[in-house]
Amino acid sequence: MKALRKTKPGEGAEIVDIPIPEIGEHDLLIRVRAAAMCKSDMEVFEWTPLVASTNYSLPFTLGHEFSGEVEAVGKLVKNFKPGDRVAGETHIPCGYCHECRTDNQHICTNNMGVLGRNVDGCFAEYIRLPEVSAIKLQDDADFKQMALMEPMGTALHALQKAEPSGKIVAILGVGTIGLMACELAKALGAVKVISMDVNENRLAYSLKVGADIALNGMKDDLVKTAKELTNGVGVDCVIDFTGNTKVINQAIDALATAGTLVHVGMVGAELAISSYMYRVVYREIKITGIYGRHMYKTWELLMRLVNSGKVDPSAYIGMEVPMEDYQKALDEFNNINGRAIVIP
Repeated sequence: MKALRKTKPGEGAEIVDIPIPEIGEHDLLIRVRAAAMCKSDMEVFEWTPLVASTNYSLPFTLGHEFSGEVEAVGKLVKNFKPGDRVAGETHIPCGYCHECRTDNQHICTNNMGVLGRNVDGCFAEYIRLPEVSAIKLQDDADFKQMALMEPMGTALHALQKAEPSGKIVAILGVGTIGLMACELAKALGAVKVISMDVNENRLAYSLKVGADIALNGMKDDLVKTAKELTNGVGVDCVIDFTGNTKVINQAIDALATAGTLVHVGMVGAELAISSYMYRVVYREIKITGIYGRHMYKTWELLMRLVNSGKVDPSAYIGMEVPMEDYQKALDEFNNINGRAIVIP
């Protein structure tokens, strides 16, 4: 089969022929019908210093956002059969650690693998996936849209932490997942959504998918806007996708007393919060992080929202390319609103 592989350190990747994966007794063999390209995939192509210092197991097949059709199942698989349409959870939990036994499989201590990192990913004609990480879709599910469930689930997990119903929510950083968060916030009952970024094109798009107010972080004042909208109180919750220390400090000041800050973006350096006691502790600000999608509460809620028409994944298909033209997806990554869909 054809697969897009990272075979050596340094910039680049290549399409190579490799055997179709053999499956174990708990595995599914899935024919990949659509895969989405993520920023982390770009970082692997570029082999950034962060990637080079992380436990990527060369060689490996890239990609972790996908949907497909079950081709075969292991003899102990109980809930899937050939022909089922599925999406995949990126993380493979062990099932027996403290986190797994307390309903937090997504942050499994033992972490048996991460697709496109130390387990072969989805930029291939076929992928092997343990049953525990497979998500069953409707029989008529659209493969291209369902390839976006993984990143959309990340946005939803952040909002589950923020509990946006009846609240004013600020979304900082509107790349694809931030854009998704704007729509999902409204679907979950937010009364007003503020988006902030430095990319005018994405800010304009955020207004189409759910934001009520769009701020340019280079010239607009988040704290001032938050106070003006709320008679000096501040917004109820902020979801940060930037990982930028300056932006995060602004977010704290934009929050109402007892507000919630949810971190999604990776902080590249140590996070310094000045006057922490006065700005955070005495105001009872809640700061929390999220990692991926909660298994399986996030997935279950997301599928209900999508299947009921409350949210529209098609809004985040920025372009479509066959796998052999993957370079086009890389070249246009920062110029499209949404993900590039790669067809193996």
